[in-house]
Amino acid sequence: TCYASSNRSFEEVTLKFITQATDEGLMNFLQKKLESLPNSSPTQICMLVVWIIEIFVSEINLLEKQSKLTTAEKALLQSRRDSLKTFLGSDTVFKNIKRNSSMIKVIQDLMASYGDSIDMVYFAELMDDTENVILHHINDQNYSAALRALRSKRQFDLFYKYTPILIRHIPERTVTALQEFTKYLEPLKLLPAFVSSKSSEEAKHVLEYLKFLILNANCKDEAVHNLLLSLLVREGDESSILELLQGDTNFDLKYALRICTQHKKWQACCYIYTKLHLYEEGVKLALSKLNDIELATQTAIKAQDDLDDNDAIKKLWLLIARHVVKKGDDIKRVMEFIDQGDKIQNILKIEDVLPFFKDFYCIDDFKDAICTSLETYNENINMINCDMKEATDSAQRIHADIKKLKSKNCVAETSKLCGICKVTLLSRSFYVFPCGHMIHTTCLISQIKQYLKPRRQEEVDQLFRLMVKLKDEQATGGDRYRQTKTRLNDIVAEECILCGKYMIQSIDLPFVTEDPQEFEKLRITWS
Repeated sequence: TCYASSNRSFEEVTLKFITQATDEGLMNFLQKKLESLPNSSPTQICMLVVWIIEIFVSEINLLEKQSKLTTAEKALLQSRRDSLKTFLGSDTVFKNIKRNSSMIKVIQDLMASYGDSIDMVYFAELMDDTENVILHHINDQNYSAALRALRSKRQFDLFYKYTPILIRHIPERTVTALQEFTKYLEPLKLLPAFVSSKSSEEAKHVLEYLKFLILNANCKDEAVHNLLLSLLVREGDESSILELLQGDTNFDLKYALRICTQHKKWQACCYIYTKLHLYEEGVKLALSKLNDIELATQTAIKAQDDLDDNDAIKKLWLLIARHVVKKGDDIKRVMEFIDQGDKIQNILKIEDVLPFFKDFYCIDDFKDAICTSLETYNENINMINCDMKEATDSAQRIHADIKKLKSKNCVAETSKLCGICKVTLLSRSFYVFPCGHMIHTTCLISQIKQYLKPRRQEEVDQLFRLMVKLKDEQATGGDRYRQTKTRLNDIVAEECILCGKYMIQSIDLPFVTEDPQEFEKLRITWS
C-alpha cells in the first residue's frame, strides 16, 4: 500500500518484489496500483490486469502439479481460484476486459498456456462466450455440460454447429433439447447432423426426432421426410416403412423408390409404384420378387379404379393369370381366380386364359366355364341383331322422310316480300326455308357473311361469282352449275338466318353500328 502511494517508479518497486520472489506482495502492489489508475489509461490497466491474472494462474498451476495435496494446500488452491474469480468479477476489471476484445484473447491464451481449463470455462462464461464454454466441455469430453451450456444460453445458431458432436455421444438428451426448442430451429439446417448418424442408438433417437417434426411440428420439408424414410429403410422393418408411406407425408416418390429398391424393400416398392400410377411395374414386382398373388391382385384392382384404359387393365389381370398358371398349372385354382369377384369376371374370360395352358387337357375341367362363355356370346349376338334391326328401321324412315322433302313444294304469292330487304320477293332469285321465311339470294349472302370466318366468306364470294358466269348452263342442266349451286346452298342455306342458329349467335350484337356514317343514315330513318 505504501509503495503504491509513494513517488517511487513503478519499475523500481516491481523489480524489488520480483527480486525478493514475494508474489503476495507484488500482487497487492499491482492491485493497489490498478485501483489508482484512471479509466483514461486503458493500456496500463490492460497490462496490470493481465499481470495479476498470470500470477493467479501461475500459483494455481504450481499447486495442481503436485501429485498429492494436503488439506491445507487444497484449501489454498480453492482460495486462489475464488480470489481469481473475485478479481475477474470486480466492476473495474470486468468492464475494462469486456470492452477490449484483444484483451479477452490475451487472457484466454494465457490461461490456455497453463492448461487451466476450470478457470478458462469460468472466464468464458463471465464474458458470455458460450461457444468457448461449449468447446472447453467438448474437449474435456464433458458432453452433458456442453449441452447444458447450449440450452441455458439459447444461442440457436450454435445448435446447428455442435449438434453433430452431441448427438453422437448423448443422442437421447440432445434430441430432448432439440424437441424443446423446435419452434426456434430450422430443421433443414440440422439435417447434416442426422445424415452422418452411425450407431443404431443414434439412429433410433434421430428417427424419434424426425417423426416428432413431421407428426407434432407439422414439418412439410421434403428433405426431412426423405431422410426419415432413408433411416427407416436402413434401420426399421418393412411394416413401419409402409405405415409411413401410407400416412400424410411429403416424400419424393422417385427417391423413395430408389432407396427401397437398393435395400430390397419390395412391398414398399410395390406401394410406391401404385402411387406413381405405374401399375404394371407394381404387378410384375409383386409376382417376380415376392411371389405374392394377393398383393398383385390388390394392385390390379387399384389400377382398375384409377384407369379408363380397359386394355391396360386387362393386361394386368393377364399377367397375374399367367403367373397363377405357371405357378402350379392347377386348372381349378385358375378358374377360382377368374371367378373371384365381379371386377375380374367383367375383364377376364376363359378364352383369355386358355393360351397359357399346355396343348392337352381334359375338357371336363373347362366345361362349365366354356358353356358360360358361349351363353354370354349368344346373348351378345342377340343384342347385336336387335340393334341392327333398329338401325335398319331407322334408316328406312330417314330415306322416306328425305323422299318426301324432295317432293315438297311451297307457293310464293306475288305480293310476298323478302324477309330482309322488304322488296318484292319475285323480283330476283330467292330461298324458301321450311320455317316459311323467304329471302333473296343476294340478301341472304350479304347477311350471313358476317357470321362466317374470312376464308369461308371468300369461298362464298367465289361460288356466287362462278354461278353468275355459269348462268347459261342453268338452262342446259350443266353439271358444273349444279355442283356450284349445291356447294353454295350447303354454306348459306344450312339454316334460316331469321330464326336459326345465326339469330341466336347475334343476340349479343349491338343494335346500333359503331360506324358514324351508318349511324347517321339510321338516325335519319328514325326521324
